[in-house]
Amino acid sequence: MKILLGIDGSHYALAATRFVCANLTGLGRKVDLLHVLPLIVREGAAAPRRQPESVHVPPVTRSWLDRAERRLDARGFSVARHVRRGVPARAFPEFAAKGDYDLIVLGAKGRADIPFLPTGSVALAMLEHHVQADLLLVRERETKQEKGATRTSLPSRVLFATDGSDRIAHAAERFYQLFRMPGLRPIAIAVAELPEPAVLVALQSDERRRLLNQVAAAARAWARAAKPLLARPGVRPQAQVVRGRPVTALIEEARRSGAELIVLGSRGARSPSGPPLGSVALQVARYAPCSVLLVRD
Repeated sequence: MKILLGIDGSHYALAATRFVCANLTGLGRKVDLLHVLPLIVREGAAAPRRQPESVHVPPVTRSWLDRAERRLDARGFSVARHVRRGVPARAFPEFAAKGDYDLIVLGAKGRADIPFLPTGSVALAMLEHHVQADLLLVRERETKQEKGATRTSLPSRVLFATDGSDRIAHAAERFYQLFRMPGLRPIAIAVAELPEPAVLVALQSDERRRLLNQVAAAARAWARAAKPLLARPGVRPQAQVVRGRPVTALIEEARRSGAELIVLGSRGARSPSGPPLGSVALQVARYAPCSVLLVRD
């Protein structure tokens, strides 16, 4: 299994490294570390799209890569490092597209207590790029006990979003192929999407009640059907229904429950010519208060 991990010296990248070490260990797993150096531009000249890779790598960059490699090597990963020059939001997707990776891992900006902190440019680029790999965006949580210090804890409460499609089966299978985590508490979660207010107002009270009951019943059926797909020896999944718009409902439930990870199966073929991510997956990945795993069709 090949994993691509972005390294830029930020605490977001360190969190992603810790996450990989804690949850993705396994035999025969290789991690490629990638750092993109900024372009060197002469005063008054236009910035080139890329530059030769033979430029000297600064000591601070080597220290970031050394630190990540030591952590990963201690957990049994086979590690290789790569340094490129260019615009990170361009160079990273281009490198990822050529590597035949199973999973791409990036530290993403944003925390539960700052829900509108913008997602980093590289993470956004990867979300919008036709990548032939699943994507894991790692976000740290901050707790009151830590008095401002951040940490990435072992994910235990994991939300598996389902909409009744067969994507949940693929997402669940992929999750268990990737992750090794004790104390897992998986939850199959379905959103009973409420109709537009104008639609509800136009209905008689009995029609409105009937429609809302049908929507809720469909969501309960989706969650119940997904629950067995999450079962593994020693793992007892739960099923849950929330109401509202899918993006808002999933994000609010992740925040309310203290979920450490949301897993979404998403539209988007595993080929450069495939369609982009579905809108729900894209928005949840951008604004969720926790880490997000996007599993491609």
